[in-house]
Amino acid sequence: MWEEQLKSRSHLEERVAQLDREKAELLEQCESERKKVKKLVELKRPVELRLDQEMKRNIELQKDCKRYGFLIPLSTWGFFCFLQVGELSQQLEIESKKCMQLEAQNQDLREELSTMRGNHEKLEKSKCQLKEEVANLKHHLETNMVDHSQIEQYKREMEERAGQEIRQKLQEVNLFLQTQAASQDRLEQIRASHHASLRNQLKHRIRDLECELDRIKNTQQDSIFQKESTQAEVERYKELYLEEVKIRRCLANKLER
Repeated sequence: MWEEQLKSRSHLEERVAQLDREKAELLEQCESERKKVKKLVELKRPVELRLDQEMKRNIELQKDCKRYGFLIPLSTWGFFCFLQVGELSQQLEIESKKCMQLEAQNQDLREELSTMRGNHEKLEKSKCQLKEEVANLKHHLETNMVDHSQIEQYKREMEERAGQEIRQKLQEVNLFLQTQAASQDRLEQIRASHHASLRNQLKHRIRDLECELDRIKNTQQDSIFQKESTQAEVERYKELYLEEVKIRRCLANKLER
């Protein structure tokens, strides 16, 4: 009789140890997920900073376009606007790729979270099995007229500890889901805002180019006889434009560093 009781107690202790090991594994997985979320947030911050810098740079470019538009001849001004449209298109493509990469990372995190939920369900099942085994042991001890006050206390301690661990895990999972949802919403807002801004800028640039081309076509017939006298001035403005492009490229390289 006592040997059977000792075996039952030993079996229960083994199950408790197994539950502790599963709990440790789940804790390790939660810590890994938190690190990945932290890394994703750190990757997102430079993208947001880069977007702000690009928006400020676009504003400065618009100011430069207006300022130099009164000095540069119409043909050179049209070429300058054409280059600006190309630069904005490249920026849109680069930022779109960055957003796609962040979305892929979010998808990986969602898959890992699904795995963690599966482990959490397994832990719940183990808890239920442990409760059943405790109930069976209690019945066995009562049948054999054994003082079960210590068993009741042990059962309460086990249930309280298991319940506390489960509640803690649920809180960690909820916090992770809230952080993930906030990160995804912020990413969508940044991408939508930036794409809309760049599209509007491209539309304005294209419209300005069309107006300039029409103006050039209308004025070419009247300005043929002035071509030779203004050639030197055109060359000088070309040099100024090339120097401006060089300065902007240097500034862009510094920003990328």
